[in-house]
Amino acid sequence: MDEHKSPEQKKQASHFMAFYVVALFSIALVLILLSYLTQVRADDQVAHAETQLQEQVSATQGIQAKMEIIQEASNEQAQQIAVLEEALAEAEEETELLDKRADAQERLLRACGYALDGQTEQLSAELEAMLRVYSLDELDGSSPEKLVWSAENAVLFGRLRASETEEEKTNP
Repeated sequence: MDEHKSPEQKKQASHFMAFYVVALFSIALVLILLSYLTQVRADDQVAHAETQLQEQVSATQGIQAKMEIIQEASNEQAQQIAVLEEALAEAEEETELLDKRADAQERLLRACGYALDGQTEQLSAELEAMLRVYSLDELDGSSPEKLVWSAENAVLFGRLRASETEEEKTNP
């Protein structure tokens, strides 16, 4: 078939073939260039995503470190609060004991005043009121761990009770 073609047709076919080959190579180069540009863009996106991931990991590690510090501080504060609550409970107990002691001593002073003034009825009433509020163990020192006041006050209370009972015996 090529034998039937004229030299001009052969020349034209060879030009067409050369154009066709050049066009195919051009298209291949364009596709290679597009592929390269797409790859570069994808690499940039991966690098950017990697940088963001590293930043997030660093931020997460920083936050975790801060959380550990905060947790330690919280634990220390919880321990301090527990110690303070215990101290507060002890202080409240001491305050209650001091209030109780102050009330008992005030009543004892009143009873002493009645005894000095010779007011035996008021003295008896005050001593009975004290025995209603406090147990005998708390007042007379028969149980030292329960005593609300000093040993001297317990002795004084004992004397007041003894003088009251002597008064009752002498004045029935």
